[in-house]
Amino acid sequence: MKTKKFLTANLKPGMVSAEAAYTYNNHLVIQSNTTLTPDIIDKLKYYAVKAVKIYITEDGEPDIANENQEISLVSPPSLDIDGSTYFERVQQSEEFSEFKEIFTSSVDNFKEELNDIVVKNGTDTVTEMLHEVDNILSKTRNPLHLLDMMQCLRSFDDMTYMHSMNVALICHIFSTWLSLPEEERDVLVVSGLLHDIGKLKIPEEIISKPGKLTDKEFEKIRSHPRLGYEILLPKDLDNRVKLAALQHHERFNGGGYPSKLTGPEMSNFSSVVAIADVYDAMTSNRVYRKGMCPFTVIATFEKEKDLYEPSLLYLFMKRTIEAYINTEVILSNKERGKVVLINQNHLSRPVVIAGNKTYDLSKDFDIDIAALI
Repeated sequence: MKTKKFLTANLKPGMVSAEAAYTYNNHLVIQSNTTLTPDIIDKLKYYAVKAVKIYITEDGEPDIANENQEISLVSPPSLDIDGSTYFERVQQSEEFSEFKEIFTSSVDNFKEELNDIVVKNGTDTVTEMLHEVDNILSKTRNPLHLLDMMQCLRSFDDMTYMHSMNVALICHIFSTWLSLPEEERDVLVVSGLLHDIGKLKIPEEIISKPGKLTDKEFEKIRSHPRLGYEILLPKDLDNRVKLAALQHHERFNGGGYPSKLTGPEMSNFSSVVAIADVYDAMTSNRVYRKGMCPFTVIATFEKEKDLYEPSLLYLFMKRTIEAYINTEVILSNKERGKVVLINQNHLSRPVVIAGNKTYDLSKDFDIDIAALI
């Protein structure tokens, strides 16, 4: 679709931004594909954004979004009069109900297909697995909307199969950010789907154990990359899929397992899967803990940045955090606020407005974002 720059003074509600807009000191004000509202236009003016690139039609007119279109990722989430939160309202929506239904059905089918790969020599089910991913994607509008839907699923029980599907979906999002061609995209998605296949060789009571693992049990868990590689090695699959199963717990600085590889020794797709694997594991519920807030996970990535391929990690953190601009949050001081600006140099610590107070968390390290609401 064609684009054209419009002066902020000439913006109209319903226009759709074709790129992200930043303040003079590199704070994110709006993300790309944002449908403009009067409040958002006022915000652009307040932060002195001079112009915004807008999608236009073939005849040069602004492409105005359907006024009835739901724009949950760009409208400031706020409490309804009944006190429900943004994510609660999304979970109660027909759109999310349809997404959850197709997601649950696709994971059930994927479970059978994954087990078939373990017990059979063929890889015929890989095409069917990709079909399950496409079914889920058909219920989403864009990568940021997919992240939104996935975040609302975090309150549901997690398991190896759901985790593998989540990692595959994150890999698909990654592929759009990397502008991969379709064939490469499918290889990356399959890498996500099959990365944990070795866990099917480990007793379920160890996988789902709520308490602390014994040393023997822990070593058994750590064997799953090699077990997965052994399962996939004789099969007719792209070698990067096999390496992702083997290498997704390797780390860029050589501190991972099973072979303590360093960054240059890892497949690039393995590096993508490693990031997607950790993000989903940390944000999802587990039998031994509740899922973490995405901002907490991004803060962990920032602290442990030496463990992951730098360019891939920064791309992931930046684009993921952009999904939460205008989202309501609970701060560690118990105040309710809204994320209004993203700090490009400290992505986990944005600017938050809480009542009549403004917190720049990149400067105020006594306060953190405790949860999304």
